[in-house]
Formats: sequence, structure tokens, C-alpha cells
Amino acid sequence: MADSTLPPSLPCGLINAANRYLSAEPFRFQVVATGSVLRLRQVWMLRFMPSQGAGAAGQAEESGQRVHLLSSLQRFLAADPNGKVTCDQESPGPGALFLLRQYPDGKVSLQCELSQRYLGGAEDNVTCFAQTVSEGEKWSLHLAQHPNGHMLNLGKQRYMRCDQQSGHMPCDRDLPWGPEAVITLHFDLKERKYGLWSGAGSLLAADGSLQAELSPQTLYSLELRGGLLALRDADGRYLTGRENTVKTFKTDKPGRDEFFALEPSAAQVSLRTFTGGHFVCCRPGADIYANAMSVGNTEIFQLLLNDVTKQACFRSSSGTYLAVGPNDSVVSTSTHDKGVWFSLQYQEQRVTLRMADGRQVATRPNGQLLLVPEAAGKKEEFLLLLVNRPLLILQSEAGFVGLFPGTQRLDGNRPAYDASTLTLSEDGFCHFRVANKYWSLDKDGLVMASEDHPSNFSLQFVSSSCLVLKAPNKKYLVVEAGGRLWAGASDAASATPFRY
Repeated sequence: MADSTLPPSLPCGLINAANRYLSAEPFRFQVVATGSVLRLRQVWMLRFMPSQGAGAAGQAEESGQRVHLLSSLQRFLAADPNGKVTCDQESPGPGALFLLRQYPDGKVSLQCELSQRYLGGAEDNVTCFAQTVSEGEKWSLHLAQHPNGHMLNLGKQRYMRCDQQSGHMPCDRDLPWGPEAVITLHFDLKERKYGLWSGAGSLLAADGSLQAELSPQTLYSLELRGGLLALRDADGRYLTGRENTVKTFKTDKPGRDEFFALEPSAAQVSLRTFTGGHFVCCRPGADIYANAMSVGNTEIFQLLLNDVTKQACFRSSSGTYLAVGPNDSVVSTSTHDKGVWFSLQYQEQRVTLRMADGRQVATRPNGQLLLVPEAAGKKEEFLLLLVNRPLLILQSEAGFVGLFPGTQRLDGNRPAYDASTLTLSEDGFCHFRVANKYWSLDKDGLVMASEDHPSNFSLQFVSSSCLVLKAPNKKYLVVEAGGRLWAGASDAASATPFRY
């Protein structure tokens, strides 16, 4: 959960008129505009600061929103009265406060509140000296968080989802549950606009319909207010949640119904017994059974991992947790204590659930889950199935997983992603497909997208936001410094963790 005492913030890249990103260099904490792609040095955290005085919120729309810009080096961007730009302050001084002004084309300008001058420039000549705004002082915002997320409408306090059957995206969910609630916010670098992808690969058009291809009707300019997003179509109309179906609406300026919060999307999984093929079902206040034959809301759990202990807990759509109950049975509880944490022991695509004292989850003949001593030899192997990533976008510290141009080779340092369709085999292996070809390994262990038939990969969750992948050769995937993606690590600790 986010710290409510911190100001709202968004990570983003800033692109100038020369198609270069504003970059924070570690050498002398220099600020330049030389980045051709969005990497860590090009990411800035926009921190939205409170407006001052009575009626300040309304005035902020006219005069600009007050922001700090924090680099990946944890230093604040600042400008002095002579227009010199620095980024070496560990805490923000007077020259570190900027006014973010927004324009109809989606671009922004940054005016130093102290000097009233605008940030601009190119290459290694970034200054804050211009008294008026030209194209050289305008920047496009490239949001830098992972593209997969949930979108909460501020006015309705409901989440968007994709209803593929009706061909629309309603905004009607109290909880973002299941694959249809994951929305991919796609940035089109050429147009510098955004599109909304569903897990089925459809795009939301301005009229509320779902379309298969990017077009002017599926691209929107971005507008920000205190960490919230509004999306405006080519006719100046805003996407709104005021009706059941999300589509654009004509309004002079966006209100609560037109603003959305973009929230991270945690893994949601189903647990299926490996031998019997039954899904674990959670009903409040009851013992837990693995007796469901298909997946509905009660068979989907949000997987929460403790980044320190690496233990996991399973939260249901009703807010309860799988936990150890009386008589060593597994029950549903609303109490979040040590009894809800399990260690995940992976064996290929299978997993066992183990408590800190060594006892493991097993099943009775009627499907009831219970704990047994390790020596009893009755542990149950489960398939831990990731159900809310029909489109998998993998991102490491080096960049995104995507096709190297003109080849069928997947690299791990691409500036833009190629989303892979994720399907699950009957025995729990993951099959990935991109550009209508399945992932496979070549003779050197390189990951290719070249086959008409699937190869068996498996995934393991290693932190609250990352997973690792195991390839058919029993090795784990690694991204090397040059971007080579290959199956060469002998254990999960040596593998590259991917945000997903």
C-alpha cells in the first residue's frame, strides 16, 4: 500500500522537440537531453506538491501545478536565477519547484517558480532561461511505470474492465479481479499519445467500441492532475466513466468522472491440484477445499509476497486469506497474521505450500486442505496458474523483452516491448507466443520466437513485483549486458527478475 503521507507522484520520461529524453547523468550530476530511448537515467519522478492559498486548486489549473522532479540518482532538478540547471540536491531547495503547464496537444512546459523561466534546450545545453514558451520549451510525457495496471475512475470509484462479449470497456467493478480488469496503457512514440489495450488485444476507441488496430480513434493525449490521468481524443473530448461504458464526452475541462488513477496490477493466481486437477475454492468462514472444476472469482487469489522472507499469502476477492485453522485444517480468515504465510517450494511447473515449522499442505480424499508433517509423505503438489496476464509484458533493469528488429530473436534490453500471449497447458506449463510464433530455444540457448508449436516454460514468483522464467533446458532466463536473452542460469537466484 502506498504511503499516504507522501505527495502523489508519477514516474515519466520527458521528450523534447528533437525527440531526445531529458537525462540525469551520474558524472557531476549533469542534466542533458541526449537519450534516444527511455532508460533508468531518463526516468524522472514527478512529485505533485500542494497548491498554496485559498482557491489554490482552481488557480493551479490556470498557473500550472507545482512539482518537484526527482532523478533516478535521487537528486532534485533545480534552476538558478541565471538559468543554470543542476541536479545535485538531495533535498529540494527554492529553485527545485516547477510549475507544470499543459497544452491541448498533450505537451507540457516546466516553469521554475523562483525565476519564472522555462526549462528547455537540447543535447548538453539544457537551460532554464526562456521567458516564453516555444517548441523548444515543450516536453512530451512518457509514463515510465509498467504498462500493465488497473484503472480506477475517480468519480464512480469503480474499476475499468474489458467486456469482450459486448465489445466495450465498462467501469463497474468494486475490485479489479480477473484478466479482464488488467488494462495496458500503451505509449505510441511516433504520435506521442496513449492507447488502452485489453488482455484480448483490443483497443478502446473514442466511441466506446473495441478495435483491433491502432488508429487516430484509439489514441489519446495525456493530461495530469495531481498524479491522476485524463485522456483526450483528437476532437478534444475526454474519456469518461460517467456512463456505464467508457467513451469520450464533450466537456470544457475534465472533472472527477474524467480522471483515472493508474494502479499497479498484482499477480492473481489459481491453485489447482496436480494429480486431481481440482481448483482450490475460497468461501468466507469455511474450510478450504480443492473441489472446483473451473475458475470463477472464488477460485482466484491475489498473490502477495513478502520481499524479505520470500513467503507468500493468498487473498480472495472477499478480502479473506488462506490460513492455518483449528485441527491443522486450511481455512478462510480475515486476520492477517503469521498463519497466512506459506513458503513456495517449486519443482518445475509444480509447487508445494509449506509452513515455517516444516508442515506442508495436503488434501483429504474429499478435497479438504490440511497441514501434515513433512515426514508423512502426503504433500500435495499444486499448479500455481497466473490468470490475470493474458498479455505478458516482461521488463528488467535492462529494458523490455522484445524482438530484435528484422529477426526472430528476443532480446531483453529493448526500449519498447513486444507483448507475448500467455496460455497454459493442461499440465501447467507456460506457452508464450509473439508475432504468431511460439517461444523456443536455439542450440545456444537463445530465446527465439520462431516455432509453430509451443515449448514448455515455467515461471516462479520471486518478489512482490517480479518473476523468473525457467526454460525447457531446465535453465533460467538471463538478460546479459548487451541485451542477449538466453537460458543459462542454474538457479532462480542467478536468474534475471522480470517485472510483469
